[in-house]
Amino acid sequence: MDYLVQFQLNVFALAALVILYAIVKMRSKIETFSKKMLKALMLTSGIAMILEPLTWIFDGMLFPGAYFLEYSTNFFLFLVGPVLGGLMLSYVDYHIFKDPKRIYKKGFYQHLSILTFAVLIVNLAYPVYFHVDPLSNKYSSGDFKDIHYVVLASLYVYMIFFLLKNRKHTHTYIINIFMGFFTLPIVGMIIQMFDSKLYFSWTSGVLAILVAYIFLESTTAEEDFLTKLYNRHSYEVYQKHLIEAGKPFGIMLIDLNYFKEINDQYGHQRGDQVLIGFSQTLKRSFDQKGLIARLGGDEFIIVFEGNHKNPDEIAGKIDQLLSKHEDPLIKELSFSYGCEFYHHHQSVDKMYTTADEKMYQYKRASKSMHEQSEMI
Repeated sequence: MDYLVQFQLNVFALAALVILYAIVKMRSKIETFSKKMLKALMLTSGIAMILEPLTWIFDGMLFPGAYFLEYSTNFFLFLVGPVLGGLMLSYVDYHIFKDPKRIYKKGFYQHLSILTFAVLIVNLAYPVYFHVDPLSNKYSSGDFKDIHYVVLASLYVYMIFFLLKNRKHTHTYIINIFMGFFTLPIVGMIIQMFDSKLYFSWTSGVLAILVAYIFLESTTAEEDFLTKLYNRHSYEVYQKHLIEAGKPFGIMLIDLNYFKEINDQYGHQRGDQVLIGFSQTLKRSFDQKGLIARLGGDEFIIVFEGNHKNPDEIAGKIDQLLSKHEDPLIKELSFSYGCEFYHHHQSVDKMYTTADEKMYQYKRASKSMHEQSEMI
């Protein structure tokens, strides 16, 4: 119980991280590089907040394996600082330049993590950062422990310099958000340097992650209000993620035939019911990895991963489900579609335009066949 009181800030911050992670998982079904980075930050922060109390709990304890636990928890606690800092800088870099390949080339800014790991290996033989007495299992600071804080401070100073240097590449409000993103951990680190029992260093990092999520990851709703499919913004974000990840994919544009006549004859409320019913049919018909979105009006888009999908099979399944629908208007619905697969160096606008042209070719052909059948 004493430890629970002593580390109550860590407990509350860890609980907040778990809740935030669950929210991201539940509300954000579209995986992006940005969200992957944010989840990596959550995981690393969670590890740090678990390690910190363990270093105090194992300190001085005498039981088989106690020395290993005390030494290893301190070892990884020293290492997790620069790892977290590098991930934070990677997250910021991505939001400024929107280029995952750039992050990979820079090794997720883990240069100081590698340096710290090398020092900790030396620490096994000579107490550079810390020492644990094998007999008493008591922790003591090494002769050069302050260097570790200088290394961390230099990383955060560089982050601020990086922001100011590249401020012209993004919006001012994003720069301001990230200034707070970096300032919070720095303040927490300074406070904890004056009193090691004030555990603000890692918990302030959780506040920074919360700020990033609120202002950068949850500002735009992902769903279309009427149909509860994904919206145009979600489609664009998902498509961009697939291109950045180098994954093959295709798009299938869908437009309802004669939907205007339904609105004119039965009213817009009935038209909305038809759109909702058609959207539900799309969801039931598509069991592959991808995304279904409403672009607006009676226009929809399916994004499917892989380059071996047959759009005619998808369309056939939609037709089959529509024919079994209990609503007579939805049962009689028909649609036109056009498909295009992504090719390297192809612009997203060109891809969309090609699929759109194919869709309207299909629509004109369907209309011509319909008119001919009526003449007969």
